[in-house]
Amino acid sequence: MQSSDIDPAALGFTVVAFNVALEESLKALAEKNGNRPGPWLDEVQELALLRARGRLTDAQEQDAAAAAIAAVESVFTRMRAGFA
Repeated sequence: MQSSDIDPAALGFTVVAFNVALEESLKALAEKNGNRPGPWLDEVQELALLRARGRLTDAQEQDAAAAAIAAVESVFTRMRAGFA
C-alpha cells in the first residue's frame, strides 16, 4: 500500500482510537496500582517509547515519526498530571 492510498480521515480516526485504548489501559493499570504513579508507570512508559522508537527508526518521514513519538509521550504526560 502506497502512502497515497491511505485515507487521511481513516488514519486520523485510527490514531484517536489507539490514543483512547492506551489511556484506558493505563487507567486500568493505575487502578491496580493504587491510582498512584510509580515504578510501574515508569516501566510501561519506557517500554512503550523504546518499542515505538525501534519500529520508527527507519521511517522515511522522520518528522512524522517524531510527531508520533510525541503523541505517545503526551498520553503519559496527561496520565501523570492526573495523579497530581
